[in-house]
Amino acid sequence: MEILEIILPVLVMVALGIVCRKKKLLNQNGIDNMKILVTNIMLPTAIFHALATAEYSRKTGILVLIMFVMLVISFGIGFLLKPLMEETYRKYLPFMVCVYEGGMMGYPLYTSLCGSENLSQIAVLDIAGLLFGFSVYMGLLGQTENGEKFNIKALFVSALKTPAFMASVLGIIAGLSGVINRLIAGPAGGTYLSVENILTVSVSSIILLTVGYSIELTPGLIKPCIRTIVMRICLQAVMMAGVLFAVKCFVGSYRLLNLAVVMYMSSPATFSLQTFLKKKESSAYASTTNSLYCIVSIVVYMVMAVLMFP
Repeated sequence: MEILEIILPVLVMVALGIVCRKKKLLNQNGIDNMKILVTNIMLPTAIFHALATAEYSRKTGILVLIMFVMLVISFGIGFLLKPLMEETYRKYLPFMVCVYEGGMMGYPLYTSLCGSENLSQIAVLDIAGLLFGFSVYMGLLGQTENGEKFNIKALFVSALKTPAFMASVLGIIAGLSGVINRLIAGPAGGTYLSVENILTVSVSSIILLTVGYSIELTPGLIKPCIRTIVMRICLQAVMMAGVLFAVKCFVGSYRLLNLAVVMYMSSPATFSLQTFLKKKESSAYASTTNSLYCIVSIVVYMVMAVLMFP
């Protein structure tokens, strides 16, 4: 029963999203507005609070460095795998096998499994993902899609306008200074926590609903998408083993952190990738691949739940 209590709510919300699309209870405009609400207000609030109340130490910096190095390596390997992909989608392969959708997939699955009070465990991992994603990754993606030269200044300005990125930076600053923990410990702590809770309590449900809504298969893309998913699974399995080994050696592993690594690295490529793709065929390829990969994430989640509650 404990396993069902964890798994069933996630499956119900994803299934509800699918039903909402099939029955036309929601349209794409409504889903897009939900995403705007989540990505601009609710999720940044959750990320800020998680990072602002996290405990920072030398080990935290090492953990971020481990994840950043892993991202660079996996991105580079993606270029080596390009000959295994058909010509039409070959140039996008490095972007599809690297980075992770922490906010829209990894976060809700992890918090459902381990509780929102432990969100900082996975949010710390995502620091490297946010820094890498809004620098090297998106910069090269824009160059690939538009044929433009890599522009560091434009990329920096774009990052400053991204709520999740800014929430991460401000959350780290607040966490290092300890200002939020002191606020919570003071007389205004209850008020702060009440406001934070009402802003974030529904974030997982809305995110999972939008994920379910986006799961739609395009028949002509099944073969290249499955091939991409297989390559991503194989690559990420190796990278995951490397990260867990490095964490054990340099940080010290424990169950909550290990689960965070597994859930985070089992997530699909960032959904924001699709917003940078202007060509219809490339956008459909990325969308279908990420939608299918959500199934992989949920299966991993279910396995973790079974292992936690035998």
